[in-house]
Amino acid sequence: MPRHTEPSANSALGDALRAALPSCDVRSENTRQIVDSRNLRPDILITAPGRSPVVVEAEFMPAYAAEDEARSRLGLVVVGAAREIDAAIALRYPEGVADADDLANAVRGAALSYAVLYNDGARFPESGWLAGGVDDLADLIDLASVPRRVVEEAADALERGINRAALILEEIGNIRPDAATDIASLLGMSRSVQTYRMAGAIVANAMIFHERLAVPLGVAPLAALCGETARRPKTNVVAAWDGILRVNYWTIFAFARDIVNRLPAGEAARLLRCLYATAEEVAAAGADQAQNIIGRIFQRLIVDRKFLASFYTLPASASLLARLAVDRLDLDWSDADAISGLRIGDFACGTGALLSSVYERVSALHERAGGDPAKLHPAMMEEVLYGCDVMPSAVHITGSTLSGAQPSVKFDKSRIYNLAYGRQEDGGVRIGSLELLQSSSTMTLFNTSDPAMRTGSIGEETAAQIVAEVPDAGFDLVIMNPPFTRNVTREGDTAEAVAAAFAAFDASDEDQRDMTKRMALLKKDTCYHGNAGIASAFAALGDRKLKPGGVLALVLPLSAASGSAWTAFRRMIADNYVD
Repeated sequence: MPRHTEPSANSALGDALRAALPSCDVRSENTRQIVDSRNLRPDILITAPGRSPVVVEAEFMPAYAAEDEARSRLGLVVVGAAREIDAAIALRYPEGVADADDLANAVRGAALSYAVLYNDGARFPESGWLAGGVDDLADLIDLASVPRRVVEEAADALERGINRAALILEEIGNIRPDAATDIASLLGMSRSVQTYRMAGAIVANAMIFHERLAVPLGVAPLAALCGETARRPKTNVVAAWDGILRVNYWTIFAFARDIVNRLPAGEAARLLRCLYATAEEVAAAGADQAQNIIGRIFQRLIVDRKFLASFYTLPASASLLARLAVDRLDLDWSDADAISGLRIGDFACGTGALLSSVYERVSALHERAGGDPAKLHPAMMEEVLYGCDVMPSAVHITGSTLSGAQPSVKFDKSRIYNLAYGRQEDGGVRIGSLELLQSSSTMTLFNTSDPAMRTGSIGEETAAQIVAEVPDAGFDLVIMNPPFTRNVTREGDTAEAVAAAFAAFDASDEDQRDMTKRMALLKKDTCYHGNAGIASAFAALGDRKLKPGGVLALVLPLSAASGSAWTAFRRMIADNYVD
């Protein structure tokens, strides 16, 4: 006869989850929780504002009925909740829990096994069971509480709106090619349908954020500025965004404002009204975390990355790598000052998937240790997180996604830099973050008429080119998914390139040759090898910027494990990172 009952174990697990999910309401073995089924007693019910309820149905091994019990909870409506149960977790307690002397400690230290069941019939994993402790289960509950259907519906609505906006911008480009050329130049792209989509996505992103910030910042809502009955939408919206920019939020609104400013008033009104309708449709889908959705859209739109062979990091992969990396940091996660002293960098940040995942993990650990992530936000944005990329629009989405972690918390600046790449006004060439291989600082893009092109974060008070300070041996964690391109690549869009690794942004043959020479100068005393490709240069950069004892987390091609061109890289790892 087991010493403990399953309800007792569930109560202990509920207590452990309550500590791991401090912003959630966790109830164990309670009746009167389900609408029209008040006698039902979910084992553990987790609810949170703006999220879908999640149920955990748990049994001692062999737990034959756990999965059926969990499935029976799908689609039920929780008392007081706005959404039905979209995900339920079937959980198995391991042998030993039922007879433990100390049930609470046994549950907290148990190797649990579990699977997620979704209302659309899906199961994760498709077969078998996940394994982990209470903190792992808490992470899964947090993910499962955002309904997949809501995210997909909002993403689809956003993409439809962006495509409509692209058609408007393409039409404007045919009538006013000067305006279209200005917008393409602002984004660091050439005139194309993809560029128009990118511009539409940036404006849509700003409008979604505008609605979230309107109340805390005291800004007029979009309906009053560019709704169907509003007069002078362009003037209204630009003035409102100027007001927001006086507070900050440069990474979100500077590009968007400059795009709208480049359009004739009538055409700007059409674009704004189209994207206002899109923002309403996204909100109607129930996507409270809308800023995360646009990151997915950006990953579909940035076509210039074909030259850099940067396969954008999928959210699940980013979360896994970020968790593995952050959990290796030796830190008291309750100490806000200690966290504020961290320096975390991604020198090929793209749309910011890795930095965003790192931020999410740091915030979760701090919250579980009793901290307040909102109070931590200014330090995270101003001092902790460094991101660099050569593409202005990528810098925009990285900055806006990080800002969106706490959209109503103000901060003064950020360390998200748009670095110079290609032929410069002084006649020389620059190769983005790789300039930092031989320096602790590099120049960001400079454009006196377009402040959004400077750093994507600082603001109009900047009257000269910014020097981005990125100190050697200054980072506790460097995490990157760098481009894999090699100069010897001869396929697809790079088949005719002189130097495929440097063929982005319509670089001329001469530019590519000079950038290759620049790389040869900067690679001195590093593990970079041309046949290994640009990824080996970024690995060397990460090593240079990392503190002794720091954590280096990289996504690399499989050839890094055994390819002859990667020998110097493996030697560097063996000498500096292997115990």
